[in-house]
Amino acid sequence: MMKVALAQYEPDNSTAANLNIIRHICERAGQEGVDLLCFNKHFLGFKKDPDPTAVGKLQELAKEFEVEMLTGLVLDTAKGQSAQSALIARDGVLVDTVPVGEIKPVRTCLGPTLVLSEEQSYSGGADMLAIQLQPTAIVMQVDAISLLELEAIKELAIARSFGQAHLVICVSRVGKHGKETCLGTSLAVLQGEILVEADTDVSELVIFSVDTSKFIDYDELRESVAIPALLKQKYAPTVDHDTEP
Repeated sequence: MMKVALAQYEPDNSTAANLNIIRHICERAGQEGVDLLCFNKHFLGFKKDPDPTAVGKLQELAKEFEVEMLTGLVLDTAKGQSAQSALIARDGVLVDTVPVGEIKPVRTCLGPTLVLSEEQSYSGGADMLAIQLQPTAIVMQVDAISLLELEAIKELAIARSFGQAHLVICVSRVGKHGKETCLGTSLAVLQGEILVEADTDVSELVIFSVDTSKFIDYDELRESVAIPALLKQKYAPTVDHDTEP
């Protein structure tokens, strides 16, 4: 049995303030015996260039509270590039990173796990790789700005849990940034069954347990899913109708 936590909160504009929030989250996760702690893309805030010292501080927190961590956007200083996610082991070791724009599995305590940005989550390319790479889990770092979008995300997560991975996780932020107000969309789906779902307008640490022995054999079930039109439109290229073909 694995215990997983989804950190849903409103990021601050300050990296230092967010690291303080994350420290409290890690402390709670450690007290609850969490195996894997997942964050949203904007868990450190909205700066275009991530703080180069953040990963080291996150490693210290993972080691102090003995919790495996799957982060949002960070700077991979060893490679000199931004990573849309980093996997940090419970002993503080930086296990792997996912470069921005790439889709590749990282081996969490759940098994091979795909971490998808919001744009990747709503594209057909993720479908093809999910079929090819056969992950145990998919983590979608997605946000909803309406109840309709929230329901579409839930629909997509359920579909992916039937045909692409045993466990599908969504981890989101809440609160206002710029003109957008995000609703909480953090949830987990195991083979079509919603295990846990966050409240839509609060910061909370959503904790659930999953029995990995119940994962079924997906070898013959991997398939593409129908991405809801509302989500596909979010990153669809705009068309200038006044331009000649």
